[in-house]
Amino acid sequence: MVRLRTLNELSHLRDTRFGQGYPRHGLALLWWFADECVEIDDDGNMIAHQCDPEHKDFGFHPFHNREGILPDSDLPYYEVGNLHYPGNMSHLVTKNYDPDDGESNADRIVVSVDSDWNDKWFDRIYVTHHLGRGRFDENSTYRISQGLIEIIENMEWSDFIGEVKIRQRRNRRGRR
Repeated sequence: MVRLRTLNELSHLRDTRFGQGYPRHGLALLWWFADECVEIDDDGNMIAHQCDPEHKDFGFHPFHNREGILPDSDLPYYEVGNLHYPGNMSHLVTKNYDPDDGESNADRIVVSVDSDWNDKWFDRIYVTHHLGRGRFDENSTYRISQGLIEIIENMEWSDFIGEVKIRQRRNRRGRR
């Protein structure tokens, strides 16, 4: 049985180091996703607002969970974040992409999608680290709570990145 840590607060996200370090794009991807793709309605459903994974909007494509890093689900999984096929994804997400540096294309969001006649909504949202060749790091895979999505939705990019980005220490020669 898969047991994933659920991230409920910005500090939880920061502690995972998801999307951290240049040229990783995961933090920009998650902020863009919360800002552009999800709308939480009055009933608490995470509506697939401007992103329809089933129609491959913004490079969404099926995620088959071959490695079993996510729980079994009757709902289909879709992933987004592969910068080889970004669709019309925001420049904020794609700006540091270097096709020769695998880490610049390492971060993904995976969602399970439920739908009825009129609406599609995200049942579960996950972030993960793509290792290449269809492999994912199960130890760097986390569920993102609806509460965390709401927090991110209500933040400006600069405030979000200021809260979650880990400050790099600079090596100052001659000082201890």
